Amino acid sequence: MKNHLGSANTTFLRFKANIFLVLVAVCFTLNACTENPKDENETLVTSTPNGFFGNMQSSDAFTPVKRGYTVALPRDHMSHPDFQLEWWYLTFVLSAEDGQEFGLQYTLFRFNTGLDAPQSTKANANANANANAKKSAEGSAESNAKSNYKSSAESSTSHISEDNLHTNANSHIARNWTNGQQWMGHASLHTAEQHYFEERFASGGVGNVYVNQQPFTTVIDDWVWKAAQAEVQTGAESKAMFPSVLTFSFGQSSTLHPLKTREKIPATSADSLSELNDAPSVSAVKIALNLNTSGPFIKQGDNGYSKKTQDERLRSYYYSQPFINAEGTLNIEGNSVKVAGKGWFDHEWTSHLANSEAMGWDWFSLHLDDGSKLMAFRMHAMNENMKNSTSKHSEIFTTASYIAENGTKETIDQANVSITPTAYETINEGESARSAPTAWRIQIPKKDIDLFIRPFKESQWNNSLFPYYEGRVEIKGSHSGSGFMELTGY
Repeated sequence: MKNHLGSANTTFLRFKANIFLVLVAVCFTLNACTENPKDENETLVTSTPNGFFGNMQSSDAFTPVKRGYTVALPRDHMSHPDFQLEWWYLTFVLSAEDGQEFGLQYTLFRFNTGLDAPQSTKANANANANANAKKSAEGSAESNAKSNYKSSAESSTSHISEDNLHTNANSHIARNWTNGQQWMGHASLHTAEQHYFEERFASGGVGNVYVNQQPFTTVIDDWVWKAAQAEVQTGAESKAMFPSVLTFSFGQSSTLHPLKTREKIPATSADSLSELNDAPSVSAVKIALNLNTSGPFIKQGDNGYSKKTQDERLRSYYYSQPFINAEGTLNIEGNSVKVAGKGWFDHEWTSHLANSEAMGWDWFSLHLDDGSKLMAFRMHAMNENMKNSTSKHSEIFTTASYIAENGTKETIDQANVSITPTAYETINEGESARSAPTAWRIQIPKKDIDLFIRPFKESQWNNSLFPYYEGRVEIKGSHSGSGFMELTGY
């Protein structure tokens, strides 16, 4: 009984510490919960994308994305805390020996919310204080990872995070438990019948969330992705991140109803303890995957400079690793399954996408049967003139990257790629029904590509703080294959 109470109290303390993040994020996402009017002439009913990250605004306090900066690896595997928004994003299409198919996602988001001082004042004022806490958190997280998977990389004896180097020197006394960086972790697994999902929040500088450069490590609580090699010289870009081990546990069955902190804040600790006791205490899914690669990293756009609108007002730094090979174990509600398959990694950072102009995107990462890869997206954007217009349609920017089996990349411009929705699905999760385009046709005539994209299953929707569609897809047409689709802003 004492152990259960201790666990509950610890969870409640973490819950209280993250209320700040949740309230801030709710303010950002208020406008993303409203439906836009639908065009009466549309034959297929859908809502217009209306902002994945809500109504966050750009600011001169954040470092801008500029042409001329060349993404360099392994340096840019690290966190870029002076930018407003960043994510490290893994997706996997996995199969078991008995024919079962799975879609797996792991994403770590970082938000810079420390606007109370100029960027030039950010220093490592709390580095020494945070180092011990981070070292302790790393040891706890890696201990959990090793118990789940014996081949995890060895523990690091020291730990210096990008978070330590970007602490707000002027505010460390007032809020010495955080550094202005807020983090969000997402984990999702789709089987043929079930969807398991969990999101976590944490404040930077506390020690339970960080991205470390050498060895490359991402951590949020006990979710750990860690490279095997501790020190990598510039130029050895693949070895800095792969081989690596990904271990994390999460989720409840979609038929259960976990505690949703954004809907209700318990009035007392007794109320919180009661709700926690009503929820299952053991994660439904435990993941342990070994990751390796068979091809190079790909710098999207122009050497990693990725424009999201034709005039480049929306833009990011963006690179991918589409040649990941994964094998390991999924333990789903006590049933252990050996799996193998393909993975895709994206790392993107920007100060220009978390605002009301960036209404949403339709994004695809596809593994084709001839060994080639395809990244394609449609960005929905609204400019100043459109905000006061009665038009129900947004500006759409389309682009793609065709990646040959040998790793050669060719950027496909808007004139040479067509990404067209062919069917829509009504999503009934959340407060109201949503309509999202879940079947697509992608055409690139110059590459003899004509693909029909269908979802692996229905209802691949993450009902999170920022709700979005994220799921495995199957490919037919000029090529067969599988991959992932992300739809935001619906």
